[in-house]
Amino acid sequence: MKKSIVLKWFVLTALLFSTMLLVIGITQNYFFEKYYINKKSETLKINMNQYSDLAAKKGAEAASVELYKNNQVWMTKLDQYGRIRDVENYYIDVKLKNESQDNLRIPMYSFAGEFSSDVLSSLKVGDEVIIDTVNIADERIPYHIQTHSTGIIDLNIANKLHGPHADQAYRHLSTGLYKGTVVKTMFPERREDIAFLYQEGYFLEQVKQFQAALLADNAKPLQSTEELSATANFVQYRIIIKPVIENGGTGYIFAMTSLQPVDEAIAVIRQFYPYFFGFAFLCIIVLAFIFSKWLAKPLISINQITGKIAKMDFTEKLPVHSEDEIGQLSGNINYLSSQMEAYIGQLKQDLDKEKQLETTRREFIAGVSHELKTPLAVMKSCLSILKDGIAVEKREHYFQAMEDEIERTDLLIVNMLDLAKFESGTYKPEMAPFEIDKAIIEVCRSLGEQIQEKQLSLTLNLCSQMVVGHKGLISRVMTNFLSNAIRHTENGHAIVIAVQSNGQTAEISVENQGKPIAEEDKKKIWNQFYRVEARASKAGTGLGLSIAMEILELHHAVYGVENTKDGVRFFFSLPVQPYPTDH
Repeated sequence: MKKSIVLKWFVLTALLFSTMLLVIGITQNYFFEKYYINKKSETLKINMNQYSDLAAKKGAEAASVELYKNNQVWMTKLDQYGRIRDVENYYIDVKLKNESQDNLRIPMYSFAGEFSSDVLSSLKVGDEVIIDTVNIADERIPYHIQTHSTGIIDLNIANKLHGPHADQAYRHLSTGLYKGTVVKTMFPERREDIAFLYQEGYFLEQVKQFQAALLADNAKPLQSTEELSATANFVQYRIIIKPVIENGGTGYIFAMTSLQPVDEAIAVIRQFYPYFFGFAFLCIIVLAFIFSKWLAKPLISINQITGKIAKMDFTEKLPVHSEDEIGQLSGNINYLSSQMEAYIGQLKQDLDKEKQLETTRREFIAGVSHELKTPLAVMKSCLSILKDGIAVEKREHYFQAMEDEIERTDLLIVNMLDLAKFESGTYKPEMAPFEIDKAIIEVCRSLGEQIQEKQLSLTLNLCSQMVVGHKGLISRVMTNFLSNAIRHTENGHAIVIAVQSNGQTAEISVENQGKPIAEEDKKKIWNQFYRVEARASKAGTGLGLSIAMEILELHHAVYGVENTKDGVRFFFSLPVQPYPTDH
């Protein structure tokens, strides 16, 4: 079963677009989220580098605020024990008893929580406090502060150290109990005035969890950047903890960003997929059909036209609408069609010409055989009569008859040779100006005896005119035309020879009174040995008009024959050569 190229391209295009759409869908569904998370992580790392520069110029808290406003990321600096560094407006200073060292500064962000009292009002300068700490090396890390009336606690550490759910991983930690007096408090006057960073509960919770994990490992520094994921209230977060060296000690940049936008987008996209793929599939079908029709149209035209060319029909050409490979192919096919049409046309002409030459050759041989057969038969008869001694008194008559036939045969052979020379295409006559009227008069004189013998009336309507041609050959044409007119003009009738000039060409004509030529014989009359039966005569060789035609063809002259009111008129034209001014 024959399949159309349109159908093949339609199926191929539809499969191609469908595959592309499917790949896009799969990529979005399974890989886009990973790509987005990786992209978010890379962006967060870039922001961490920016944070280091900003913190050095503006301070850690100001840098955190600026990055959050510009990039929607949470970021802060931690010391080697996981505490927020450079806390400027949310801390207390405690003077420890029986301690000679400086006051102990305690950041208060780690004590905010649902199980702690309102630190903004519970702690005041002069309060006696008892502080529970985790001791690592020479560092004290408070996790519980108790006054006479209330207390505040960091549950992330306290729950792992004490109580029924204590974590065994923290049993190795050393703890201490210290007494002291609050000597300074740095709290905002209103809760809403608390700096941005310390209002972000989930971010602070992640910082505390990192601190607790760090303490479980005796604050052993991280060797490389850690990337963590967290989820709260169906929102995903990306956390990156990068170790840094500052002032000879290890610290950390703690950064967090939300992945909520991509989760929502992916969820919406997955719900939208059925509608999107349905509509997209319909569009693919329509576009694939249009595209396949558009792409196949020139090829279909090429197939149709080449099919006609294969059947030798060169009438139609391919339209060329572009300069690409298909346009070039169409142009080449059109050129090939034109060339084939020209070559085949030339071949047909050559074949027709060859057939015509073959026909002419056969007719010529038949004519020559016929023309030679008659004089040979006459001479054979005369020789037989003379040999047998019959009618001795007519001996001279038979000799004269044989001489006439020999002369006629000789003339036939000469004409055949001349005709072959003119038809060869190699003979080029030399053209020169001559007086046509004088040439015509000379021809008439040479045939005067034949004219007088038939008592014909010869009228010359001549004008003195110089023409360009070969005088001898043109005289031969006139001789053949006039001889032909004499043969076919009845006794006592008229022949008219005329020369007419229009300044560019001169027309020479020979008209004789007699029967007209049939239309079907007008073209054949120029053929070799062709004779119209009504006008047939034993005189002549049958080659006169053929020789005249070849001579006129060599002169590129206009010639022809036509019937007139009184008979038949042969004519030809030659270019005019003006006379010299002193003529």
